[in-house]
Amino acid sequence: MAKAETYKKKIRAIVKADNGGTVPERLSLTIDSYANALELKDYYTEKMMASEWGPIVYEKGSMGNLVTKQHPLCNLIYQQESICQTYAKMLGLTAAKAAAKPED
Repeated sequence: MAKAETYKKKIRAIVKADNGGTVPERLSLTIDSYANALELKDYYTEKMMASEWGPIVYEKGSMGNLVTKQHPLCNLIYQQESICQTYAKMLGLTAAKAAAKPED
């Protein structure tokens, strides 16, 4: 959970800057969930990259030939990334929000 605590500090700093120097209490649970989701995504990525082949898995096909496939953890990483993106949207931390801000 050490990474999650680091993520919480970073997320809180960004939210604080966007909200006039304070973090609204109503966002605390979302910030905590977002930090935990980021940590889990990092965990899956580390496990995948620590495996023998990284993001690619080689298997023998039905004809005895070598077939390359996506590592099974790739799908979990994609799902976790989607969850993280949802939390970022909830907190207003996406590029869409930045694009919608008027120029001063």
